[in-house]
Amino acid sequence: MTNNTTDNASSSEPLHIERKGSGEPLVLVHGYLGGSSQWAAEMQALSPHLDMIAMDLPGFGKSRQLASPDQITGYAQAVLGCLDRLGVQRFHLLGHSMGGMIAQEVVRLAPQRVNRLVLYATGPLGLLPGRFETMARSRERLAQDGVDATARRISATWLLHREASPCAQALGDLAAQASPQAAEAGLWAMERWDGRDHLPHITQPTLIVWGDQDRSYQWPQIETLWRQIPGASLAVLPHCSHALHLEYPEAFHRLLLDFLLGPSNQPKPLSPPGSGWHTAV
Repeated sequence: MTNNTTDNASSSEPLHIERKGSGEPLVLVHGYLGGSSQWAAEMQALSPHLDMIAMDLPGFGKSRQLASPDQITGYAQAVLGCLDRLGVQRFHLLGHSMGGMIAQEVVRLAPQRVNRLVLYATGPLGLLPGRFETMARSRERLAQDGVDATARRISATWLLHREASPCAQALGDLAAQASPQAAEAGLWAMERWDGRDHLPHITQPTLIVWGDQDRSYQWPQIETLWRQIPGASLAVLPHCSHALHLEYPEAFHRLLLDFLLGPSNQPKPLSPPGSGWHTAV
């Protein structure tokens, strides 16, 4: 099944949705300045195995006309509301960056609905200690430079080779689709959010994925997720930055398929020949 459509929470609140494939649902939640189109390769590669669902969060991508929440909980409620209207009650959940914070909130709000959880290039503290710049500085530069310049500057930091990366232009184009209101609200939402107290209560099988050259999320954030979520598995990919699904898609897809389709009680350690991956289960 392939479906590019609009989710109408009401006549004034459409969410753009991409859906493809069959099997157990996997919900993909993008992060700050992201959108559903960033998952194009995942939709193609994983749809033979899973019912792939990606949405544009309010204010971003093809949902840029919507007012964006300024709290992570508000985004989580939007995700759950969208899935309610699709009739999707249980699902696997993947969140990237700010989307990983949203995924943690979805688990807190509706734990019975989430089967397996993938926390990708994210953390439990929205202040993002050690980020390439503070949230306050990002807001200042957003006010000074506008959405387009800010979106392209920030999205370039997500790639190991920045603007020289082959996917930098497309990623910048997507980031620049964010509305001015959403670009500011997302920064406030992250800065105000702290999910550390809930980590020990996450009981879903959980995979944490991180590139060791990530400029947004430093190792202490990742380590906290790994040590505080009971039984969490960890995959660290060397020489990758924040958007490693664009830099090394085949490795990323194998990680997801092995985790999501493997035994629930024992995710497989992964060591493809020559990959240099580090995994802990």
